[in-house]
Amino acid sequence: ALGNGIQRRCAEKSVGFTRGKSSTYQQDVGFMCVRIFQVSSCDSVQRFALCESIYKAVAPGYLQTHSCVASFSYCEFRKGEHLLKKMAAALAILMILLFAIPLVLLKEKEKEPERDLWPDTGLSIEVYMCDSDKVVTMDLEEYILGVVAGEMPADFHPEALKAQALAARTYTMLRMRQFGGSGCSKHPGAEICTDSTHCQAYKNPASVGKNLDKLKKAVYGTAGEVIVYDNKLIDAVFHSTSGGKTENSEEVWSGRVPYLRSVVSQYEEHSPKYVAQQEVSIDNFIKCIKKLDPEVKINKKNIKNEIKVLERSEGGRITKLRVGDRIFKGTDIRNALSLNSSNFTFAVGTSTILFTVVGSGHGIGMSQYGADGMAKKGIGYRDIVMHYYQGVDIVNITDLVGYKDSP
Repeated sequence: ALGNGIQRRCAEKSVGFTRGKSSTYQQDVGFMCVRIFQVSSCDSVQRFALCESIYKAVAPGYLQTHSCVASFSYCEFRKGEHLLKKMAAALAILMILLFAIPLVLLKEKEKEPERDLWPDTGLSIEVYMCDSDKVVTMDLEEYILGVVAGEMPADFHPEALKAQALAARTYTMLRMRQFGGSGCSKHPGAEICTDSTHCQAYKNPASVGKNLDKLKKAVYGTAGEVIVYDNKLIDAVFHSTSGGKTENSEEVWSGRVPYLRSVVSQYEEHSPKYVAQQEVSIDNFIKCIKKLDPEVKINKKNIKNEIKVLERSEGGRITKLRVGDRIFKGTDIRNALSLNSSNFTFAVGTSTILFTVVGSGHGIGMSQYGADGMAKKGIGYRDIVMHYYQGVDIVNITDLVGYKDSP
């Protein structure tokens, strides 16, 4: 209706502008006016404006045909231009969507680990913090995050960090009273402490900087997973570097534990303590030995013949060593001389003894550098755990006796 009204007005103007002209002249102008209104790409206001411009142009009676044709061509041009603009806008929107949607999805994925992967286990633990000399109550997974940060280098492979999280969580829960543990023997009011020589190391997770998200994925991504043997939590002990083979528990400690068996530990060569040397003066060596046993008799002048290895474990560590007229455990000698491990050889010089030490730590359970090496070879954390702890299963804490009793 609007279009028809404007068309009539246009026709009326054509009569006014062409008054006195021939009928052919009037028909030509009227025809061109109608044709302009038939172009769908120009709106009614544009059409009317074009029609008026035509009549103003042809009023003198000279360029009627050329003006109409030019205006009509302009309208056709606008039609094509309008269509191109629509196509360009649609293409731009499509390109934005193609790039924006993946970015949005990636952003959402990046937001997942911190809380979505941290189910509320409802478990808390009493921790004695050595630096502040007080017992604090912590969420179990929050505590495990700090243990992983303190016990394993944050730049280790993610699968190795996950294996460490399982070992630390299992070690911790075995000592929790709720699951039958006796707590921390060194600090009676706590269930565990942050003294690495007694329980487990602990480090403020924020101190690892850019690797914090990596640690969170390892800990929160395995939240609630623990290691069991015969449906009971294991003593998931671990050490830095085995030196090529881990130890049977009874060859280093007192009792035989079925899941703490000696296994080959490959891919540890990147450990800075895979092989190390330490030189000790003969005088200092004798002093350290006398601290172990003040009654020991050692011939300093013939020290080379005063030291003899009597027995080694399956993993290569010294279990019995004779010094002078006494027999000592390899672990005692290691501790007295502050050696990395009890897997060592020695060469006596004129005034010093050179110790060549293989590996670091007690050698029982999981080797941390071995776990990292396995992970870099494409082995997943579950297989790493089951390699170092023989015959075990990985279960969720909700399957454990005692979990249902949690507050």
